[in-house]
Amino acid sequence: MKDTYLIYGTDYSLIKREIDNIASGITDVVKYDLSVDKIDELLDDASCISLFGDKKVLVGENALFLTGANTNVNHNLDYLEKYVSETSHENIVIISVLSEKLDERKKIVKTLKKNVTVIKKEVIDEKDLSGFVSSEFKAKGYDIDYKTAKYFTDYVGKNVDILIAEINKMIIYKDTDKKITIEDINNISSKAFNDNVFDLCDAIMKKNFKKIFSCYNDLVSLKEEPIKIIALIGIQFNLVYQVKLLANEGKNSKDIASILAVHPYRVKLALETDYMLYELEDVLKKLHEIDYSIKSGKEDKNTCLENFLLHL
Repeated sequence: MKDTYLIYGTDYSLIKREIDNIASGITDVVKYDLSVDKIDELLDDASCISLFGDKKVLVGENALFLTGANTNVNHNLDYLEKYVSETSHENIVIISVLSEKLDERKKIVKTLKKNVTVIKKEVIDEKDLSGFVSSEFKAKGYDIDYKTAKYFTDYVGKNVDILIAEINKMIIYKDTDKKITIEDINNISSKAFNDNVFDLCDAIMKKNFKKIFSCYNDLVSLKEEPIKIIALIGIQFNLVYQVKLLANEGKNSKDIASILAVHPYRVKLALETDYMLYELEDVLKKLHEIDYSIKSGKEDKNTCLENFLLHL
């Protein structure tokens, strides 16, 4: 069914990107947190016509009821089964969950896998990043050879979010010439972050506001690109969110490190942060709004970043 999707995996940024791709070009997008909201509410909304008269997208995140995790929300799963068993709908429904696997024993999981488009977002292995970069450019009509794609990942860094941000920046600059060269990368792309940016993220996670603005002022003087700073902050918050969500599912530190393919020390630091899940969700939402405002030209990138830091 092309109007209903189930997306899962252990990389929040890749899940979010898949959701954004499906919702691309649609202005009416409504999000529900299914660890708090009932699926019934989302489906009722999906049955209503958009205020704009066009197709709308209903996104239900944190669908923990599809995994082995405990949840206190009383979802009407009969309603969901009936909805997905129907042949077509006016609107698009996307259900997502941050989990390595679904609970295949559950009837609702079997029904969804039979009736909707299921997408699992696998973590991209470091050795596959050059291929990922190449496919991203080619999907947008640009030509890049493997040697240049590898140079791109070595130059920019290995983080998928930053790679995507740099690919998008390259496309903006190379809007007429569709061939990506090493010279283009040297002239246009930004090198991997320095320690000051990581110090900023550390200060944010510890809610050390004095250090936050000290680090930020250092970055301004070094002329670091605000968009990349925002991207890295988002990466850090994504990681902490994934760690805490998996911890809430009953996973221990060792399991979490294995699932997310990160060093156990990073898991330990994430668990020690003062942010609660609802705070992390709020910050990630703000970062998404900032990203949209900058890319759509609605707000200045420096002002967006400063306002974000001021209202943490």
